[in-house]
Amino acid sequence: MSVSVPQNGLQEDKDNLIELFVKAGIDGESIGNCPFSQRLFMILWLKGVVFNVTTVDLKRKPADLQNLAPGTHPPFITYNHEVKTDVNKIEEFLEEVLCPPKYRKLAARHPESNTAGMDIFAKFSAYIKNSRPDGNE
Repeated sequence: MSVSVPQNGLQEDKDNLIELFVKAGIDGESIGNCPFSQRLFMILWLKGVVFNVTTVDLKRKPADLQNLAPGTHPPFITYNHEVKTDVNKIEEFLEEVLCPPKYRKLAARHPESNTAGMDIFAKFSAYIKNSRPDGNE
C-alpha cells in the first residue's frame, strides 16, 4: 500500500522525491508498530516534506522491493531514487539535506545530546534484560 502524505503547510518540493518504506501492520496494509518506522515518519512530517509512504508486508515482501534494497528490512527511504537504509544515518542525512530556511530544524542544538540519549537507552536496555538483579548495582 502506498500513501502520499501532505506537506505540513510548506510549499511542495518538486526537486526531491522521498519515499519512506515502513513495516506493515498485521493486516499487511496499514502502518505497523515499528518505532523506527514511526520515528522517520514523524521527522519527515514535522519537517513539512511531501513524501510517499509504502507499507511492506514482511510475510509477502515484493520482488521489486528485494531488488531495491536487498537484504534490508524496513524502515528505509529512497531520496531521489537513492536508497538509504540505516535509521540513524537517515536522520542525520535528512537534517543535513532538508535544512532551514525551507525546512524546520529538528536536531538538538548540542550534538552531544544525541549521544547522551543513546547511552541512556543502551544502559536501560541492558538493565531490563539483566536476569541477575545483583549485577545492576
